Amino acid sequence: MSEQEKDQSVPEPVFQLSENFSSAYFGKLPDAVTGEHASANDQKLISNFIALLIDPAHRDLKSDVLAILRNAKADQFLVDLLQMDQYRKVRRELIMACWESGLDFTKHSAFFCSIVASPESSNEEILEAITVIEEMAGELTEEEINTGRNILTSVPESAALYPLIRSIGRFS
Repeated sequence: MSEQEKDQSVPEPVFQLSENFSSAYFGKLPDAVTGEHASANDQKLISNFIALLIDPAHRDLKSDVLAILRNAKADQFLVDLLQMDQYRKVRRELIMACWESGLDFTKHSAFFCSIVASPESSNEEILEAITVIEEMAGELTEEEINTGRNILTSVPESAALYPLIRSIGRFS
């Protein structure tokens, strides 16, 4: 394979505001999903994407980024980012992006219940995750309700937000 053919076979990562977000951010799933190591370009694109969501200097573009997420139905992308340790310090902002995007996270109800119940979650992260749960538009199956209820009942009564957690409508 010639050098020119090699250059053409490797897609150049591009971040753009478009309807097809999956091809705009990096074209493959994050490392946590595939087990592969992301290239420096992939990591930079994800970092730039997150910066557009959380940096006050980019506040004017945030609604565009949220619209891209919504139009691309990128709920799984956000959940994948939330599960990656390297984005732990911006976890609250990523959880906020979940509900601000207007996406339906019903199929991820157990994941958000786990955030609420985790002793590692900050009170701010718990409040944002509760908002995601309350904003879920889809119907939960009986199994999903039971799973969520079991996760949430593991929260000790001594937890700071215990009364609020116990009153989550979908699982109380």
